[in-house]
Parts: sequence; structure tokens; C-alpha cells
Amino acid sequence: MSLILDCADKYRKYIGYDYTFILDCDISVEVMFAAQHFHHLAGLHYLKDIAQLDTKRENNTAAGIYKAIRKGKIKQELIEQSSFYHKIGDRLSYFLKFDEIISSKLIVDFDYTKVPKSGIMSKYLLYKQYGNTYAMLGLRYDNKRNIYVPETFIVEPSDYYVKNQVSYNVIDVIAKKYIKK
Repeated sequence: MSLILDCADKYRKYIGYDYTFILDCDISVEVMFAAQHFHHLAGLHYLKDIAQLDTKRENNTAAGIYKAIRKGKIKQELIEQSSFYHKIGDRLSYFLKFDEIISSKLIVDFDYTKVPKSGIMSKYLLYKQYGNTYAMLGLRYDNKRNIYVPETFIVEPSDYYVKNQVSYNVIDVIAKKYIKK
């Protein structure tokens, strides 16, 4: 069994779709999912000591790395060799719950100024609580594409990122296939 391949397979069904999250405050948040987002969401950018995962190397793109994982060219054994793997182990385990997080009914209008020492620039955090652990999908606005994109995937053993934030309920989620322009 390959955790990274299972995560890539889980994400695959979202690629090529826009999801519109309709909030109880009359806001609609349209999100585009693409292959290149997986690299960061899975935390592969932390594994700096694995050349095949480094997007700064020539011919390594985030989308290309995702495809290599799906084709079995980058395997779980390789990423576990990283001395930084401990930074993403929990993230990958919770990534298998991606469907539950996408269908979560809770979202916060994220104000990074309320979270000291955070580099997260997401506008919204869609989240699901598992006991004391929060799994969150950060969404940032992409001005170039005029749509939200997944910025980060966070697993936090506390309510650190959601406490003191403005929360909304997601009342509906609509998926539609998008056509590349």
C-alpha cells in the first residue's frame, strides 16, 4: 500500500472541476482544483532532500511530480527516505479524508492577523474536526484566474487556526467540470 499514491488518487477526482461553496451569508466561493496544487497540499515542498520532488530543479514541475506519483515513478518508499518526512506524515494520513473535508459544513473567513507566526495567506479555511485535531483546506484568491485555488492543507492538533475567526456554514456545494482556456 502506498500512502502517497492513495492521496494522489483521492485528489484525482477533483482535478478539472470547479466547486462552488455556497455559504449561509450569501457568499459563493468558487474553487478550481488542478494537478499542480497537489504538490503543496501534500506537503511535498518540505521534502527538500529528495531531488525528484524539488520544483526548483529543471524539468520538475508540480503537475509533473503529481503525474509521476500517479504513474508509480515516485513511490512512498522514496518520500519516506526524506529526513523531513516527519513533517508530512500526519498531513498525508488526513489527506485521505479529503472528501469529508470538501463536504464539510464549516468554513472560516480567515484573518491571518489573529494567528501569530502564521504564513498562511488563505482567505478561507474549510475544515473538519476529528477529536482535538483539525484538518483544514486553505483557499486563496487567484487574481490571474479570477477564482479561488487550494493554497494549503493543514493538520493541527488544536483550534489554533479557527478560534477567534468568523465562521460560516456551507449550505451547498456544487461541482462542475471546467474547460481549460
